[in-house]
Amino acid sequence: MGKIFRHLKTLHSWMGLIALPWVILFGLSGLYLNHPQLVSQILPDSAYGAEAEMFASLDVPLTPETAANIARQYWPESPMNAIRQIKYHGFDAVEFTRGAGRIIVAKETGHYYTKTNFQNVLYSPQGEAVDRKIYWNYLLGVFHRNGWFSQTIGTILADITAIILIAFGLSGITLWYLPRHKRIKKDLVERFFRSEKRQRL
Repeated sequence: MGKIFRHLKTLHSWMGLIALPWVILFGLSGLYLNHPQLVSQILPDSAYGAEAEMFASLDVPLTPETAANIARQYWPESPMNAIRQIKYHGFDAVEFTRGAGRIIVAKETGHYYTKTNFQNVLYSPQGEAVDRKIYWNYLLGVFHRNGWFSQTIGTILADITAIILIAFGLSGITLWYLPRHKRIKKDLVERFFRSEKRQRL
């Protein structure tokens, strides 16, 4: 019995360790979805630290072709779905929409953004990433629904975690019961005989 107890205890510990990251992330994502302002205070890159106004205006605004040359550097394997003129953060800009995300180039200053569902990165006119904003609401929402940031992998991981948690719970109950089974059995037998004795009286 002692050997079984030790092996079960080791297994229980490892299952808890494996499941712990997902339990913490599910808890964090659930808490964020209910209280986004509270949780966002401890999450990095929830808002921009740098301002686009820090970039000086160019002598001559960028042409659409120059802006397109910038956009071609990002996700070249992804098709270009649309190009349009927009106002973005107060700047006249050209927006290039690819399957993987959007590249938004400010014509007046030459700074630009690469924007996906997960994040928005701000680049200087020289192409240096100077700031980033993570869309935690989307990111944690996807994780909370799918168990990961892609549905296929998330489903597999969620299933594995669910099985581990079930086994973790069962092993926990067993670990609680094994040291007490003799006492519990004794108590049940005593209660049975006391009940029988009362009925005879």
